[in-house]
Amino acid sequence: MKRTIGALAAGATLFTLFLTGCGDGEADDNATSATTSAAAAAPATSTRIDQVRAGAFIVSFHSAFPQFAAGKDDAKIASILSGTCADLAAGGSEDEAVQNIVERAGGATEPSMEEARAIYQMAALMC
Repeated sequence: MKRTIGALAAGATLFTLFLTGCGDGEADDNATSATTSAAAAAPATSTRIDQVRAGAFIVSFHSAFPQFAAGKDDAKIASILSGTCADLAAGGSEDEAVQNIVERAGGATEPSMEEARAIYQMAALMC
């Protein structure tokens, strides 16, 4: 079941990237403002995350992990991505990055190590 969640998250992420790449360049104002605010609110790191990737991660995170997305705004979810990309850029181990994801994604419900690893895999695709 947990591997299925990871596979669904990765599939949703890739599908979202595909759809955003196939647009005609005219995004609606709501989607543009949501990804702009999420990417702008993410902490600045040496690894810049573009708006499309941040938006795709946010959408995928909401659909794959609604229990962890509850109560978090888009900026907080985007910070999970930017923090994970910073961990990867710093050369940290996967286990350290996964542990950091447990802390970043936690809230009322804390992700298990398996769920955090699925989030890591989804974020690693975006970095």
